[in-house]
Amino acid sequence: MEEKLEPPVNTDNTVNAAHTRHLAHAPEPDVIPKRVPWGAVALYTVLACGLAWAATLPLWLGDGLESPFFTVSLLGMMYTPTIAALVCVFFVVRPSHKARYLGLIPFRPVGKKIALFLLWPVIWLALGFAAFFVAAALGWVEPDWAMTSFAALIPAGVSVEQGLIISFATLPITIIIATISAFGEELGWRGFLTTALAPLGFWRSALISGVIWGVWHAPIILLGYNFMRPNLEGLAWMCGFTLFVGVLLQWSRYWTRNAWPAAAGHGALNAVTTMTFIWMPKEPDPAVATLLGAPGWIVMGAAILVLFGIGILGRGSAKTLR
Repeated sequence: MEEKLEPPVNTDNTVNAAHTRHLAHAPEPDVIPKRVPWGAVALYTVLACGLAWAATLPLWLGDGLESPFFTVSLLGMMYTPTIAALVCVFFVVRPSHKARYLGLIPFRPVGKKIALFLLWPVIWLALGFAAFFVAAALGWVEPDWAMTSFAALIPAGVSVEQGLIISFATLPITIIIATISAFGEELGWRGFLTTALAPLGFWRSALISGVIWGVWHAPIILLGYNFMRPNLEGLAWMCGFTLFVGVLLQWSRYWTRNAWPAAAGHGALNAVTTMTFIWMPKEPDPAVATLLGAPGWIVMGAAILVLFGIGILGRGSAKTLR
């Protein structure tokens, strides 16, 4: 009697399929510390702030904001949080999943990230113009509806309308360039620091990181940058601004589970804010006329309340960062 032969079983494929199913259902690694590593947070703060002062030393020894080294110094300063974060992650905290601790991964959910990449410029434009109209309504700024101040910034032979079209048409490129610079900050603030402070919960961690972020700006704020107040008052205004912006950017880290959207949001903020100044008079007071100051706090506070009210901001736990 002829024996019937069974086809051989491909054990490699069977094992691979089982392994794939196991990975699909395996829990993702938990990078959230059970307690805040305060030593690492303190070291990060000292390093980031100290290096920021070092990066801006040419400005302090030279012509301040008018120094020919201003752009280079500012760019170097923006990457000091990254340096501090890498030192703390690789030599102090030393987590097993370093990229996840820094907020570089996971890439999923992709849809939320793409949505924020596209929406951040719209959000900041809306908030910037809203802040201007709030300031105008409260009598804090006298609008220049003729756009004479904006026209003065346009090259000769270019109309105001053409200048606006060119500015908005080149905005995507400007945002990309600004995001590359902003990433140097966000790997520290919404990357390392958000993870390290996660055991405190969303609101307390946002408060602490917002204040540290504001103080970190001291080397340029005390030269008169942003608020034209080269003193502690200017620094206080900056800390207020970073508190509100920090809540929104930290929300993006919680909502999307990594720091890339925060970098895009920070870059979009830096790129589009000046676009909302088209009706500003000459030399307005930023503290009471722009998104940086009190009007900005009002509209950003309203946006935060809306996001909180619909349940997507401030109500999640640190587990959402995993």
